[in-house]
Amino acid sequence: MFYIVLLFAAAALLSGGRSSNVNRHMKLLELDNNILNVQSRQVTKKFITLVTKPKPVIVHSSGAPLELTCEALSSPAPSIHWFKNDAPVYEYDLESNEIIDTNPTSLARVSSTLLVRAGSAGDAASADYSCLVVAGHNTLRASTKVYNYNGSTDLSERNKLVPLAPRILVSYKVLVDCIGCNVVLPCRARGHPRPKLTWRNSSGRPVGNDPRMKVLRSGELVISSLLWTDLGEFTCRATNMFGSTHASTFVYPARPE
Repeated sequence: MFYIVLLFAAAALLSGGRSSNVNRHMKLLELDNNILNVQSRQVTKKFITLVTKPKPVIVHSSGAPLELTCEALSSPAPSIHWFKNDAPVYEYDLESNEIIDTNPTSLARVSSTLLVRAGSAGDAASADYSCLVVAGHNTLRASTKVYNYNGSTDLSERNKLVPLAPRILVSYKVLVDCIGCNVVLPCRARGHPRPKLTWRNSSGRPVGNDPRMKVLRSGELVISSLLWTDLGEFTCRATNMFGSTHASTFVYPARPE
C-alpha cells in the first residue's frame, strides 16, 4: 500500500496538482484497485526525474542577479548538489548545496536554487554550472553554460555582503513518508543580514509548541515519529530587515508497507 501511495502522489506532482489541496491527496487512496494494479506494474519502486532545470545556455548581464533552479522528484527523497566548472559550488554558496538525511521509503519533490552574481571584470566571461540530483543509488545531472557581459559569473565576497532580502534556496514542495518515521524538512535561506527562520504547522501554529518537532540552526525542521495528524502543509518563513518570504511543504504520512 505504501508504494501505491508513492505512485499516485508522484502522478499528482508531475501533473502540476496543488499540494495545498488536502482532499485531493486523500482521494488518491480511494481509487479502484484494478487501476492501481495496472499502473503499479509500469513503475518501479525507486525512481528519479528532473521536473525543472536551467536552460542549456544563458546570457547574463553584468551586475544583474541570476537564479539557476533545479527541481527533482524521486523515491527515495532526492538531494541536489551544485557544481561550477566541475567544482562543488559550496565554495561560493554554502546554502545552495544541501545534504539532508532521508528515509529509503520516502518520496519528495525538492527545489534548489543557486544565486549567481557578476564578479570582477578580469575573470572568465563564461562558466559551466550543473545540478546533480542524488536519490539513493540513482543520479541525474543537468548542465548550463552561463555567458556574462563585461565580466564573469561568480559569487564574490563583496556581493555576499550587499543588503539582500531573504530568498529560500532549498525546500521540499511535497514529502510522503511512513507513519512513525523521523523526517527532515529542509529550508535553506540566503540573505544579508542572515534571515531568521521559523516554522508553522498546517494549523498555523508555531512548531515549537510540539515536543516532537525541532528547528535546527541550519533551518531544517525535524519531525520525530511522524503521525497521521501531521498531514498538511508546513510553512517555513525567512525574515530579515529587508523583507520576508516563505515556502510550504505538503506532508503526507502514509501507512508502512
